[in-house]
Amino acid sequence: MSIDCTNIQSPGLLVFPEKVKENIAYVLSLVGGDANRLRPHIKTHKTKEVNDLLLAAGITKFKCATIAEAELLALSHAPSVLLSMQATGPYIYRLVELVKTYPKSRFACLIDDFHAAEAISTIFQSHGINIDVFIDINVGMNRTGIRPALAATLIQQIKSLPAITISGLHAYDGHIRDLNLEDRKLHVQTDFVEFEALVQAISSEFPDLELCVGGTPSFLVHHKNPAYVCSPGTFVFFDAGYAALYPENSLEPALYIISRIISKPSKTTICLDLGHKSVAAENTIENRVRFIDRPEFILVSQSEEHGIVEVPDSDVFEIGQEFYMIPFHVCPTVALHANLQVIENNQLAGIWEVKARNRKINI
Repeated sequence: MSIDCTNIQSPGLLVFPEKVKENIAYVLSLVGGDANRLRPHIKTHKTKEVNDLLLAAGITKFKCATIAEAELLALSHAPSVLLSMQATGPYIYRLVELVKTYPKSRFACLIDDFHAAEAISTIFQSHGINIDVFIDINVGMNRTGIRPALAATLIQQIKSLPAITISGLHAYDGHIRDLNLEDRKLHVQTDFVEFEALVQAISSEFPDLELCVGGTPSFLVHHKNPAYVCSPGTFVFFDAGYAALYPENSLEPALYIISRIISKPSKTTICLDLGHKSVAAENTIENRVRFIDRPEFILVSQSEEHGIVEVPDSDVFEIGQEFYMIPFHVCPTVALHANLQVIENNQLAGIWEVKARNRKINI
């Protein structure tokens, strides 16, 4: 990788907009160019600029995990925003403020519990506004959602609540991570049997529900079902983790870490300015970064601001020398950085603020 690093800060994240555009185009191609079949999750990038690239590609529906991400989408003039969380406590009031402040965006949230729905209904009714809801279906992730067999009853309970409109079903299947694509297809088919039965059971009363399903690993299965709106997120930047697990993707890394040597403690080690405040550290040490063009490098330890790397001979490297790597898990890595350094024509071309990395923007 040949980049003019004169004004590039390290440790830092480098984003390549052309690669982001290519990844967006690839995902769109898999749904036949029908942008209405995509509701990308913005938890990976948390930036207005990537929102703008997605919107420019014709995508109008988005998913997010926090109020800050939802507000960022509203600031980007996204027409449809699904908060993939069941709003509770103060979150409900913040959601009310979002709806009132940004009338050009249509907001929705998840529901899997009648009492939660009642609370949302009561508060929204008191403000004289409506909120769309998606029924969150548990298809085996066992994190959130109601089992499909119980969902029809919940729908009947909440359909008449004031200030609430049932607009869709949501099913996230992050537990489906089979390495082999055929195994993944079978896993999806098995775990979505009850989901499909639910869809059929309520279709006469709710014929136009959006069926928002999946993430990045299952996207290569779900995209073939024209009834589904797919919700990948990592695809915009991609990462070393998914590249290793799912090589059948034609996605390319669009975000890299830059780090510099700050010391050479021994003949066989170098110290980089790459601590666990700079890259997601939830994985074991060997699964945090993949060095570019340096297969011999082994990250052996990290502290807050330092990363120790085993090398064959540290004498061949210089203090201040730059190295590049792909994060193993890009989503939490991005959240550790205030901005992304934009690279065009092999040089720094600008800065993208990671505006939604915090829990609050204005509301």
